[in-house]
Amino acid sequence: MSRYENIMMANQNLHITETRHLPTILSGVTLDDMILIKNSLNHTHKLETLAEEIAHLHITYGDIRDQTKLINRKFELKARRYAYEKLIPLQGIIDAFHSGACNLYEVALFFEVSKSYVLDAIEHYKMKYGLDVYYKGYVIKFEPLQVFEHHNWE
Repeated sequence: MSRYENIMMANQNLHITETRHLPTILSGVTLDDMILIKNSLNHTHKLETLAEEIAHLHITYGDIRDQTKLINRKFELKARRYAYEKLIPLQGIIDAFHSGACNLYEVALFFEVSKSYVLDAIEHYKMKYGLDVYYKGYVIKFEPLQVFEHHNWE
């Protein structure tokens, strides 16, 4: 089962529907507890869109489609960052390297997302933590993306 299907099953309390009736500029939209996903998207973009729309349910409110307003742009960015952390968590990066993923293409395949989404998530983590972070006995370097097991030799 794909991650997209798993996320849909984990959120059965929501009304998630694929539709062709969305404006060209929107890949998805959240209305109360209903999420609409453009059905013409490929699998990876559906997953990325679904994660962001679920993030909107958790951390935004009201109609934020007017991106000329600063508060709406902030909500959009916050939801996108939340989605990055849900689809590509730090533990997941460690798991990807343990599974043998050693380049951008393989990391994207591991997470079932696009290469550009992986790069955007890495940029998010660099802004949040700097060039590296210590996480559960590992050092994750974000530029270039590398994972090292950390041993304290004292």
